[in-house]
Amino acid sequence: MKSVIYGAGSIGRGFIGQLFSESDFEVVFIDQNKELIDQLNGRKSYPIRFVKDAQNWEIRVVHVRGIWSSDEEAVIDEISTADLMATSVGKNVLPVIAPVIASALRRRWKLSIDAPLNIIVCENMVQANAYLGELISGHLTASETTLFREKTGMVETCIGRNVPVMSPLLQDGDPLRVIAEDYSELPIDRSSWLGELLQIKHMVPYEPFDFYIRKKLFMYNMAHAVAAYLGDILNLPALASAIHIPAIRYITSKALQEISIGMAHEYDKDLESIILYSDELLYRFGNRQLGISVKRVAQDPIRKLGINDRLMGAAGLCLKHGVFPGHIAVGIAAAYYYHHATDEESQVLHSYIECEGIGKAIDKYSGIGLQHPLRETVLKLYRMLKDQCSFEEIIHTAEYEKMHP
Repeated sequence: MKSVIYGAGSIGRGFIGQLFSESDFEVVFIDQNKELIDQLNGRKSYPIRFVKDAQNWEIRVVHVRGIWSSDEEAVIDEISTADLMATSVGKNVLPVIAPVIASALRRRWKLSIDAPLNIIVCENMVQANAYLGELISGHLTASETTLFREKTGMVETCIGRNVPVMSPLLQDGDPLRVIAEDYSELPIDRSSWLGELLQIKHMVPYEPFDFYIRKKLFMYNMAHAVAAYLGDILNLPALASAIHIPAIRYITSKALQEISIGMAHEYDKDLESIILYSDELLYRFGNRQLGISVKRVAQDPIRKLGINDRLMGAAGLCLKHGVFPGHIAVGIAAAYYYHHATDEESQVLHSYIECEGIGKAIDKYSGIGLQHPLRETVLKLYRMLKDQCSFEEIIHTAEYEKMHP
């Protein structure tokens, strides 16, 4: 059995490749980094080092090889004959790989391979599977699009494992080494999988899937963002350092408490189990050995401030169920305050605020208009951050606003 993974980066090698290999699949990585591909082909394996508190242990992922993404003919050949596929390339690269996948599927159908090809879309966005599916369809004829829907499963998932972007320090002498936490569950939307489920280690099918997608985005990603934007204010390089600051940990934990109540109401779930998941997240965020950077989590603030994304989406769900998200509002204000010279979205956002003011900015980017219940709170918190008020003052204001919405 052969699996193909488009993208040999942190999640591709540090999570999906491991699960596929341990499920007795040959793993073929496609990546633009030719040096990395050459090393995979030379060694046919790579190490993953798991880090947890003071305990580190290492495994080897075997039965792997690679294809350079520029060798389009070879890429098409590998995908067309695969038994399983995944992508982990980032949203911006999906339009680049879509026509190649379309060509590979076209060849697969010409080869009369009857078995469906399921593509697990491991991208950090809601409905990434549908998005990639639309991109692929755009390169197919009407009749081919019908075949595509009948024979290709665009599988939705949400990735919960923390895998940092590797640096020479983390690689520790081996350019193929990946550092990761040991969280291993791979949830998938059963309704998006075509045919009989393949036996993939730690892959868990759920239906309906909306709760698991929202839990990842509105809890994991939201809390990540809150801690990162507050950590940036203190010029902290690492997310783990930020979450160990008592005031940041407090704000993040209260933001998680707010969304936990909202999630429990929205999906009729047990609140205690969701709160336990929140506690687990705070513990995992504190893993200093992972080296997750504040800059990496905070980058692209415009996307993360979108009305349905991690901050505003979580806040909206809370408001829907009568929970005033005062501490999530701190994260929203901090995201607007965030400004980094090397972050293009941050520059665009900062320039807009300078020209048009914060009021117009929150309306434009987050849909916080004049009648929105969070408007005055976000404006007040943003101005306090700009005036360099202490986190203690910020907390006091957030909690006052929560009691007097």
